[in-house]
Amino acid sequence: MNKLLNVMKWGLTLGKEPQNFLGAKWIGKFLAKVPEKNRRLWALRFVSMSPHYFITELPEYRNMSNAEVLEASFESVRESRINIVEKLLKAHLEKDFTVLDYGCGPGFIAKVASDFVKKIYAIDISSGAIACAKIINAAENIEYLQANDEGLSQIPDESVDAVYSYAVVQHLTDKVLNLVLANCRRKLKKGGKLLLHIQLPNDIWKSEADWEKDNSLKGKLKYNYGLHCFGRTEERYCEIVGQHGFGDFQLEKFKGFDAQYDEELKFQRLLIAYKNG
Repeated sequence: MNKLLNVMKWGLTLGKEPQNFLGAKWIGKFLAKVPEKNRRLWALRFVSMSPHYFITELPEYRNMSNAEVLEASFESVRESRINIVEKLLKAHLEKDFTVLDYGCGPGFIAKVASDFVKKIYAIDISSGAIACAKIINAAENIEYLQANDEGLSQIPDESVDAVYSYAVVQHLTDKVLNLVLANCRRKLKKGGKLLLHIQLPNDIWKSEADWEKDNSLKGKLKYNYGLHCFGRTEERYCEIVGQHGFGDFQLEKFKGFDAQYDEELKFQRLLIAYKNG
């Protein structure tokens, strides 16, 4: 029963576009009307509705109130993002950088990275995720925008020193990935840096073509409404990124993370590339 209720709540928060979790326009409108003292709690509740952002059903949360569970989940995600920035992204950022966080979700990485750069434009397709980010992960040097024409127009072309995108491109079809890369190139300065967290193929992360081959009812529902999990080879990523005028590729393995994640992380890389003239 709880699982069915969670699915129903998740469905109510979906946006019209594929992979647009928390994209329902009513979320932002609702949060704007909530008294300020209750706004954070409601923002956390919305974030918890998407399994892509929060995990709230853990044994250690069993005897906690709902508010305590949400705060514990928030802290868990925050600590994991500190780890990611410190060990993966920080070395590629500089204090005078203007940075674009592409696919920021509720803003956890943007908030951590904001300590190491001058300014961050943090964008996401989900208007609800952006509304939540402004409440739970605000900072003076972060500007949260929706990743649509209106939001992107507020970022001057060729004004950004670096673009990073974490846990995003592996959920995008080739068509959407190409659109994202075109936007990244347009916003980056000449010689600007592109940092993409990528997922290589394995038994779980299949290619887009493999996902499309599953014509069962379950397969169609998963493709149309579930979280895409696309694996691409290093060569394929370099090919796609290179088509958008990036070069000087580097691929970094994940190092220094908890050993329990070794098996998972051996199929992940940080792809680094630079905008050509």
